[in-house]
Amino acid sequence: MKDIRDSFLKLAVVLCTGTLLNLPCLAAASDSNRPAADWREQMRTLGTLHDEPNAQPFQKLKLYLAYMHQFGSIQGKDRHDQDFRTQTEEIRRFWVGAQGDFLNHFSFKAVSQISNDRHNYSGGDRQFGHETFRSANITYHAKEALGLKHWDRLSFGYGRRSGRMADEWQRSATHINTLERSPFSNKLWLSDREKGNPLAVWLKGTRGNQTLDLALFSGTYHDWIGGWEDSLTYYLSYERDLRNRTGLDRSDLWLSFYYQDAALEEDRLANGNEWASAFVTRWEKGPWAMHTTLGFGDNGAQSNTAREGRFWGLVLMPMYTLVDAQQKLVFRYQYQNSDQPEGIRLNSRYARLAEAKSDTLDLNSGRGDTHHSFYLGYNYYFNGDRLKLVSGIEWESLSSRNETLYKGWTLGTSLRILF
Repeated sequence: MKDIRDSFLKLAVVLCTGTLLNLPCLAAASDSNRPAADWREQMRTLGTLHDEPNAQPFQKLKLYLAYMHQFGSIQGKDRHDQDFRTQTEEIRRFWVGAQGDFLNHFSFKAVSQISNDRHNYSGGDRQFGHETFRSANITYHAKEALGLKHWDRLSFGYGRRSGRMADEWQRSATHINTLERSPFSNKLWLSDREKGNPLAVWLKGTRGNQTLDLALFSGTYHDWIGGWEDSLTYYLSYERDLRNRTGLDRSDLWLSFYYQDAALEEDRLANGNEWASAFVTRWEKGPWAMHTTLGFGDNGAQSNTAREGRFWGLVLMPMYTLVDAQQKLVFRYQYQNSDQPEGIRLNSRYARLAEAKSDTLDLNSGRGDTHHSFYLGYNYYFNGDRLKLVSGIEWESLSSRNETLYKGWTLGTSLRILF
């Protein structure tokens, strides 16, 4: 009962914080006799330092900030049927940076992750300072610069960027619909060894309703930009908009694939995956939406052969908007499976955190060969994705060779701010 009471107390703190954040803006709108929507527009332009299309050398310069404060409560059983429960509170993300346009045909974006909140772990603490880049790149907009008539958009880029595969990775962490991405979508993600986005060179073009993204990624890790001394990953993504055929508000199809050329001793992406493919769809009509991901891959060479072999997974995410631009219900089912007994893994937070804090829990470090999860969430948007509460409850089951390693519940909520 005490754990439940503490969880609701933390949720109340988050709700009150969100309300207080609204009060100054609402008061300002009331004092000036202007519509309440004005403060939302002011928040949208809060970080804009400069916006003049004819200026030189910078046409636009905007600061970037994303802050997410998260609470969670976990309850479950380990492989020996031992009950456990724990609670977490953390600065889930704190990113700062800048983005803009310059010299008419170039743009840049640099976002630093400045928090490393490990205080939930034994001996850990909450640290602030540059940890790694979420993005740090320059893009050349060749279509506009060269007057290319056969492309709607064509650009070349260099720097750190995301290698997106699953539906949940087609959107930034600031725009995802759930408290956390599913473990399977994270498994497909081309993350570097510090769970950041790697260095790449790429070409991306759009013609009509089709978009092609070709990229070469480096596995070499560095806190700043990085180099090209280790693995190379060849990436291809093809997107097609089918609204003109389906008559829906949204009909998107994605096909993505990567192959990683790497040796075991090199820095590698995606925890060493040799290759992976993903087929993503998004369907929307009125208040209803359905997003799906079907993916396959190979774990590549690993120091432990039990973690090698093929894997595959499926994510289904139906959503319903209760109140337009304000409230949304989200459901997600995820399944992932591997050939080898430790070929897939749970996310690092929640259940694995509980194991790390305990001397007796045994979840096999969250590794297994079969994983199911069911998620039900409710999101409240004070100002779209710029100010919102994301809350959800999830049930998970992990097993290996028909032995249940973990089953349990996670209840969480997060206040998220973006400008």
